[in-house]
Amino acid sequence: MSYRNKFLLYSLVSVLIASSIGLGVYFGVFFEKENGETNQIVLTIEGSTSTKNFTLAEIMSFPNITGFAGYRKSTGTLVGPNLYKGAELNVLLDEVGGISPGEELEVIADDGYKVSFTSEMLNGNLPSYDNETGEYLGIGNFRIILAYEIDGIIDYGNVGLLRIAAIPIEGEDYYTDGSTWVKEVTRMSVTSDSSWIVYLYGITNDSIDKPTFEAYMHINDSELRLVYQLEEGGRINTYEGLALWRIIAIFDGELAGSLDITFNDSLATAGYNVVLKNLLEEEITLRSEDIARNDSYILAAKKNSIFLKNDVAGEGPLKLVGSSVAPLQMISKIVEIWLFLD
Repeated sequence: MSYRNKFLLYSLVSVLIASSIGLGVYFGVFFEKENGETNQIVLTIEGSTSTKNFTLAEIMSFPNITGFAGYRKSTGTLVGPNLYKGAELNVLLDEVGGISPGEELEVIADDGYKVSFTSEMLNGNLPSYDNETGEYLGIGNFRIILAYEIDGIIDYGNVGLLRIAAIPIEGEDYYTDGSTWVKEVTRMSVTSDSSWIVYLYGITNDSIDKPTFEAYMHINDSELRLVYQLEEGGRINTYEGLALWRIIAIFDGELAGSLDITFNDSLATAGYNVVLKNLLEEEITLRSEDIARNDSYILAAKKNSIFLKNDVAGEGPLKLVGSSVAPLQMISKIVEIWLFLD
């Protein structure tokens, strides 16, 4: 073999050896990096019985749910569809004792943004929207997951790589409200239900609280639940609640407090005023003849799938909306409902 050929052969072998070492180092570093990042703590769940930290590897070890999904912003903008993969929230909660009636799951983002999920929300009972027009379609069935992969990509090393996603059940292609799609989730906490009470004064005196109100909205597959979309400040907000007349049926003397929510028609025909009062000591008066069995007067408890905030800045606990309600009548922060006979 000539010197030139020997030199070329030696050079080729050297390059191959160097390349092999380089590739070995690269893949070794890559594997170590990926493996190391999946074993960093990315989520803390504070349960009712225990608190547990989760690494990405641990979350990925749970049975995964994969599906196309998207959401509607309150501006009307549709986002998606994208392919999401993650673990079901209820499965993760089982690791810290689960969630019981009267409890909520507070999902907290890295920037402090919070959304509270009730058990009904965790079970996937949420408003749905057409994935092309954004038109409201009714209550859809979703699986609520904590997604770690979007369109096949996992953002390794990003503290806020986790996000809530609502996957339609049975391959449906409808969307849900973007307000529930908390991104950059780093912490979850099982808390006592942030309940409220609205007092009812009429033929009998009674009250209704948040858990009872939500239970009424889910009677017989949500047949009592009403939805009204209202444009506010360039946004289209979806309000959910119950017909005002159904709440009046609790204290109008006709089987008061019954879950059947019957209504005293003879009393409404005779005539009475319904007065709604709020935390700011404001009030409006409506007539029984107008609201009797009229589903266009709605006491809303939710806005864009989330319960109205019951604080100074919020609209909760209840707000009056509906197609028969004039803008000046859409009183919020309702805490008392009175019935005055003629």
